[in-house]
Amino acid sequence: MLCSTLETYPVNLDEVISLVADVVASMLDMEPHGLDLEQPFHELGMDSVIAVGLSAEFEDRLGVSLDPELALEHDSVSKISRYLHSQLQTG
Repeated sequence: MLCSTLETYPVNLDEVISLVADVVASMLDMEPHGLDLEQPFHELGMDSVIAVGLSAEFEDRLGVSLDPELALEHDSVSKISRYLHSQLQTG
């Protein structure tokens, strides 16, 4: 599992998925294992305020600059994980 900040590259996609699921579940007051990785965030009850908060949380944890609308454009755990993974690979 990833630490609060990344210490080594490249990062395994499964580690990114785990981090994203943990953060999303925490922000939605859910258990990570109960998340459907493909379910759109709005179906999980995420509003735009929480979605913008996700970007800030990932910026803090991963040390990357992200668009505040990241979760609106990549609207599931799976989609946002793949996007973050690609960003981490390109540095």
